[in-house]
Amino acid sequence: MGWFGSDGGAHPLKSMFFKREDVLEYVRPGCTFCLVHPDNLVETAKVVAVGTDAHGIPHVKFHVSFARPNRGNSSEETSRMLALKTFADRYRERVPA
Repeated sequence: MGWFGSDGGAHPLKSMFFKREDVLEYVRPGCTFCLVHPDNLVETAKVVAVGTDAHGIPHVKFHVSFARPNRGNSSEETSRMLALKTFADRYRERVPA
């Protein structure tokens, strides 16, 4: 059984678009986004896959890691999945390639 496999009606996609304010942005495997918390903890999300679930809802599968720039250490990566809208609301800053 795959994450966006043929089982259950889920479909993998090469990329997805979403509108943030007046800008149309895309999400595709390899894109990286970040979120800086008030305590300067940097949460970095690297997109692994995008697709729709059996109900047609777009989702993003990604690896997330955490780092504190002033301490030079980062935690282990972990895999997560969010609906595209939730992902876009959380990770607002794209990291340049």
